[in-house]
Amino acid sequence: MNITACSARFLMLLLMASAALAPAADPALHAPADGDSDAIVPLTAARLAIMEDFETTAVGDIPKGFTKTGAVAVVAGVSHSGDKSLRMEAATNGPRRITMQGPPITALGGQHWGRLFFKVQLPAPTPHGAGNFPVIHSTLVAGSAQSPLFKDAIEVRVLDTVLGPKGTYQYIYNVQPRKRPEFATGSKYLYQYSAEWTLAEWYVDFKTQTYRLFIEGKEIPDAALHKGEGNFTGAEIPEVFESLSFGWNNYQGAGTGFVSWIDDIAVGKDRIGAQIVQTPGSKAKKSAASP
Repeated sequence: MNITACSARFLMLLLMASAALAPAADPALHAPADGDSDAIVPLTAARLAIMEDFETTAVGDIPKGFTKTGAVAVVAGVSHSGDKSLRMEAATNGPRRITMQGPPITALGGQHWGRLFFKVQLPAPTPHGAGNFPVIHSTLVAGSAQSPLFKDAIEVRVLDTVLGPKGTYQYIYNVQPRKRPEFATGSKYLYQYSAEWTLAEWYVDFKTQTYRLFIEGKEIPDAALHKGEGNFTGAEIPEVFESLSFGWNNYQGAGTGFVSWIDDIAVGKDRIGAQIVQTPGSKAKKSAASP
């Protein structure tokens, strides 16, 4: 991955993130992998644009640098690590999420690794919509961008689920244009929402029109895309993301609605897997697997 096009501001942010979020180490001993490699890079060397564990945010607020939509805020006492996480309150439908835009996002261009941990309050809603196969489509992570094919506004949903009538859901990659039909590719309905924390990782690359998804460290091949350079049809991975949103947005009616949490968001040029950093001044974090 050629990062010479990254702005000086982005490089400065990466250096600051490495210094603030990881213990001192010799970078020469742990060189970052190529951007399209799925090798896990140690935190001492990982190039990160976002690393948010919510520990320094006051309860009831959202982290600095984000805007919010809907009923979403930091809570204490429920967390994957530390003491805090981001809670999305119940709603019949619509977004409850936080969004970051500007240089930290645009500097990533069209290639990044992302990850977060999420959990859902049980029992989860059951689809009751019309048709032979009612579903509830829910987005956890989405980016706004311009389509490389049609040059119109799109939302690229890189962590997306569809709950079926039997209580199982699939993972999908989904693109929603404003004025064209949406399209998606996805896994089988093999998964159930859990009250335990689930690790979700995604990878996107504009140059090769590639999308990959990993759940609990295992790749979900049915949801993957490998279109190849210049082949935008059915993928439309953008050359640059304008924003990234994290939270919960279900489009069909979900009765009393989903309550969910996310924690330990990380986005950058390298895959870090389940590694956790300790925010200065926060409570000791739970241990996590590291390379």
